[in-house]
Amino acid sequence: MSTKASGESVARGRVSEEYAAAHLSHHGYLVVARNQRTPLGELDIICRSAECVVVVEVKARSGSTFGEPLEAIGPRKERRLRAAAAWWLSENGLFPCAVRFDAMAVTLDGFGQPTRLEHITDVMGGGA
Repeated sequence: MSTKASGESVARGRVSEEYAAAHLSHHGYLVVARNQRTPLGELDIICRSAECVVVVEVKARSGSTFGEPLEAIGPRKERRLRAAAAWWLSENGLFPCAVRFDAMAVTLDGFGQPTRLEHITDVMGGGA
């Protein structure tokens, strides 16, 4: 991947995460952390809702060349998210607690601006 493509990907990710965090806040979630790196992977957004901690994976696409955004969350990604979340929650004194995994699919236009947002709750099943 070229440096330009990599830079564009990072910029798309930032814009998408900003958009997702604003959407979550607007809908009553308390965003407590973003871009949390752990030894087991990165967590995009961590929120609190009335009943639990919500770990949100943000996926962005500017076209359908690489498939729909949520297609990128497969079994391997699920395992990594669960492990990273358990590590982060433990490190922050929140484990054990009720946890739910959500996903935000953000579609961007040719100028990198969000045109569509889809919030899927309990995307990995078995949530709080």
